[in-house]
Amino acid sequence: MKVLVLAAHPDDEVLGAGATVSALSRQGADVRIHVLAEGVSLRHSGVTMQEARERCRAAAKELGASEVSFGGLAADGRLLADLPQRQVVDAVGRVVREAAAEVVFTHHPGDIHADHRSVAQAVGYGTRILGSGSVRQVLHFEVLSSTEQQTGLVAPFVPTVFYDVTGHVEAKCRALAAYPYEVYDAPHPRSLTAVRTLAAYRGTQVGVEAAEAFAVGRELRAATTADLDGGDAR
Repeated sequence: MKVLVLAAHPDDEVLGAGATVSALSRQGADVRIHVLAEGVSLRHSGVTMQEARERCRAAAKELGASEVSFGGLAADGRLLADLPQRQVVDAVGRVVREAAAEVVFTHHPGDIHADHRSVAQAVGYGTRILGSGSVRQVLHFEVLSSTEQQTGLVAPFVPTVFYDVTGHVEAKCRALAAYPYEVYDAPHPRSLTAVRTLAAYRGTQVGVEAAEAFAVGRELRAATTADLDGGDAR
């Protein structure tokens, strides 16, 4: 299976789907990560784009991803959301075609961060006709300190797909530790305690030890009984 994780900034890929990437890659899936923008200079002084990319590569190695690439958008310190929508849509479209992925993980369109929403919308636009390309499923992830901060009045995150990531949460924590400037002490939502707590909570929702949750954006299935055979994400 070919999987593509599309994230706005370095660290979003870990927070959103890190344990799932670890689980899938260790089962033999080809998991690629693409980060569209830099993001760090807007929030962290002294962190260069080169450093952020090196840390992203280290995190991806911890998770077992086969490839990491960077879009270089908004490299001048602007928000990704300030760019023309067509530019972001075109960038996402190129990556999706090149990766030939069957499953795409990306941000949720109701996220409080404008860059996250911009990526989610671009993915939605680029995969609107699933029958014309390789993608068969688009899953939106949650990013701690961002997705849950949006009010319920704006496209709340309602998970409908859960990956059993029992045994992979610590890999996610180690990958997140590659970004020390993004990790805070508890009870901050972007803490290792929060990461473990969320995984345990999502697990209780489906009766497993730990899970990552996603909302289906789009899905195309063949009308065959093979879809009912299922699979174990562990």
